[in-house]
Amino acid sequence: MPGVDADIALLNRDTDADWRALGASQPYWGVLSHPDFRMENLTPERIDEFYASGPWHIGRVAENLRQMTGAAPSGRALDFGCGVGRLAEAMTAYASEVVGLDISPGMLALARARGSRVIYVDQMPDGPFDWINSFIVFQHIAPARGEAIIEDLLTRLAPGGAVSLHVTVWRDKDREWVSEPEAPKPGWWRFLRAQRVRLAVRRLPVGHIHMYDYDLSRIVRLLNRAGIEEIHLVSANHDGHHAVIVLGRKTAEPTA
Repeated sequence: MPGVDADIALLNRDTDADWRALGASQPYWGVLSHPDFRMENLTPERIDEFYASGPWHIGRVAENLRQMTGAAPSGRALDFGCGVGRLAEAMTAYASEVVGLDISPGMLALARARGSRVIYVDQMPDGPFDWINSFIVFQHIAPARGEAIIEDLLTRLAPGGAVSLHVTVWRDKDREWVSEPEAPKPGWWRFLRAQRVRLAVRRLPVGHIHMYDYDLSRIVRLLNRAGIEEIHLVSANHDGHHAVIVLGRKTAEPTA
């Protein structure tokens, strides 16, 4: 499965440290990896353009949730992995209270400096929340840890609450860590491939952006167990990394 060896190799990497470093050096580019948003290329106009993309994305998510549930998201909302507040700010158009959570002090400082009514925190806040959102975040967290975080987030979802969670699920061949030969050899090839990936990972400096693929069936299991039975998927493709935005509403009692 694409990304398996990379996931094994990166499982113990401190990706939080990577994002703290990015938040200090390239806080906007770390969110939207376009040359315009690198610190050396930033202008006030480009920062405005960066934040203007937030309402566009959140508007689409809100409309999809409205079509699915009959009502746009509202109430108390959480943006997990809020970064510099691009989407958290946009969520205030729908929610009466928005909490933005991130582990990067640099990104949170920039978000708070904008003076919006978003409440920014660096620790998991208490629920319940009527809407939990996360976009282009879990793709940078190893799946074993990411699944545990998703499970924790879902315990904080109020009855009738909505979720919009983005996860990457597969990648184009040229985005795999190491291409396998057309006729894979026995076990030694898989071992050699994994060793090559581990060596490559050890050489990567802190602040490197990693990508992980998730098993969608495991995500659906977490959602079902949390009482989210109706689920809609919206496909996304980020330069060969294919993802889904998982939309759902809590309509049943959680199961053990």
